[in-house]
Amino acid sequence: MSFDFSNIDWRAQFFPKRKGLPMDLTTIDVMKAFAVGLMIVDHAGWLLFPEIEWFRVFGRLCVPLWFFLIGYSNSRDIPPRWMAAGVVLLISSLLVGLPALPLSVLFTMAFIRLGIDLFWRFILPRGVYFWWVYLLLVFFWFVTDKVVEYGTLGFLLANIGYVVRHRERVVEYLGEAMPQTFIAVTLATFGVLQCMQFGFSMLGAMVVAAGLLGMFFILPSFEAKTLPGTANHGQASLVRFMGRYTLEIYVLHLLVLKGAFGLQKLAAWVIG
Repeated sequence: MSFDFSNIDWRAQFFPKRKGLPMDLTTIDVMKAFAVGLMIVDHAGWLLFPEIEWFRVFGRLCVPLWFFLIGYSNSRDIPPRWMAAGVVLLISSLLVGLPALPLSVLFTMAFIRLGIDLFWRFILPRGVYFWWVYLLLVFFWFVTDKVVEYGTLGFLLANIGYVVRHRERVVEYLGEAMPQTFIAVTLATFGVLQCMQFGFSMLGAMVVAAGLLGMFFILPSFEAKTLPGTANHGQASLVRFMGRYTLEIYVLHLLVLKGAFGLQKLAAWVIG
């Protein structure tokens, strides 16, 4: 038996068409494309250039954006391909000698989708306990971060998106000042904990702080919408690709980087 691979559309196999999306760019496309670029820089620093802190400094700024979009989305589906991709990445880590834990951020995002509505259903009628629960989630980050990437800190970041999407409901229960206060405190908490975890220099910490400050002013007014007339502008096709194939890019770039990391380790072992 022979197989004819010549007529297979390999692009469609790895990057299936996204039906129902406009040719014009959307604000979500733009945010995702920006986050993808920062993410690749971050992972290159993690696996190949750990001695250069700037890869991780700029990479920190993609994290709140990913979680913001998870919390902003009204979808609570957990696509099977998320879990399949998470398992593939787990196996790839083991093959090149990386630790199994923490599990991929895909698992973190799945847990967020399972728990975010339950959290707000519990906390809104009990607003007096809000900051106590918040402190508990920050405290448990030190443990949960060892199990899934970003742990409960990722959950808090996702709730920035939830608060922006459901601002009226949050204000009704918790007061007019709560959305801005929550966003400011959560971004600051993320920045402090990440700078401590990575041991950034003063200049690196200032860059992280500046990026998070920009998010504080931009994210509260974010709205998912189409940007008319952008279909053929400049790098629109690249932005559209990066914004609509984020899972595929996430998996493939990590497999490539982990392969390079494994070869790097092998070369060091042979030479040493």
